[in-house]
Amino acid sequence: MSVPNSTTSSPTRPESVQDAEQEYDQVGTGSHARRQLATFACLAVLGVIAIMASLSWSSVSIPVDQVVTILLGGEAEKSTWETIVMDIRLPRVLTAMLVGTALGLAGLQMQTVFRNPLASPFTLGVSSGASLGVALVILVSPTSLEVFSGIGGNLFANLGTVTGAALGAAATLSIMLMVASRVGDMVVVLLLGVVMASLIGAIVTILIFFANEQQTREFVEWGLGSFNRVRWGEMPFLSSSIGVAVIMAVLTLKPLNALLLGDNYARSMGLNVTWARVVIMGSASLMAGAVVAYAGPIGFLGIAIPHIARGIFGTSDHRILVPGSILVGIGVALACGILAELPSSSLNLPINAATALFGGPVAMWVLLKARRGFAL
Repeated sequence: MSVPNSTTSSPTRPESVQDAEQEYDQVGTGSHARRQLATFACLAVLGVIAIMASLSWSSVSIPVDQVVTILLGGEAEKSTWETIVMDIRLPRVLTAMLVGTALGLAGLQMQTVFRNPLASPFTLGVSSGASLGVALVILVSPTSLEVFSGIGGNLFANLGTVTGAALGAAATLSIMLMVASRVGDMVVVLLLGVVMASLIGAIVTILIFFANEQQTREFVEWGLGSFNRVRWGEMPFLSSSIGVAVIMAVLTLKPLNALLLGDNYARSMGLNVTWARVVIMGSASLMAGAVVAYAGPIGFLGIAIPHIARGIFGTSDHRILVPGSILVGIGVALACGILAELPSSSLNLPINAATALFGGPVAMWVLLKARRGFAL
């Protein structure tokens, strides 16, 4: 299946095969490698700072030294602090890190495969497709509601919810990929994604109409998005799902670089384009599905994170962008989580409100740049 090239070009996208080869060869050079390593180190340090801030700063402030003591297995000055850190904040922080990783990589993969700077699980309707899968699973298997209630140790409930979300995401993504192979205008593809999301949203609304009161309430709250819903019972399922998808993404670094320059170039390099797309889209679907299943349909991060990574590293090489998007995604998701928690207040905002405040301006910037000849 062939996806037409975008009619625009990007300052960070190689303009020719020769430019691409020169850019990728630079990754291993001494000065360039040192700059990249320094950037990775800075992002890692910022990530650690964000983690500690998330663990210590919220409605109940806990000194950083006490947080470190608790994490190392020591005894805190107040017994309640250990419960807050280990049972409430640490699962929330890990969830934010996994969500940032998944949405950053899924957005990067979709933008490369579709060659569209605004492609993401949210804009292409993939998150809506995953939501439909979750809604169907809840109605068919009421035990899956445990996943939303934070008591989700049930193996079949977790597997069913993740599988339903991933299949819904994969089905929607396949449809959008077929559409993109026949429509060269990126604006048309995005508009079709909006239409697809609206149609799926209508189906989900109809399904909710036939649900009972508890199912409806839990589903509506889940739809707002939150990092707080995942507890230790669900963490193995969320982390393993995203972990498998990340491994798949790492294994497709070279295919992603080849696809960036078009299908013909990829085939000339001996790449099985169809199989590469299946693996890449399988990885993106699994990550998007896992995020939607446990944290809700979270918007804008999938658009913003890859572009921030490109801007920081100044490259289109996925050998740099994949780990870069992971680090950027972790930092951005944690920052949004802190904003949603409204420190020193008992009020918690839906995570989608925070991600929209952060990612919305980035999406607007990308759209305006696209009007002036900007792509990947």
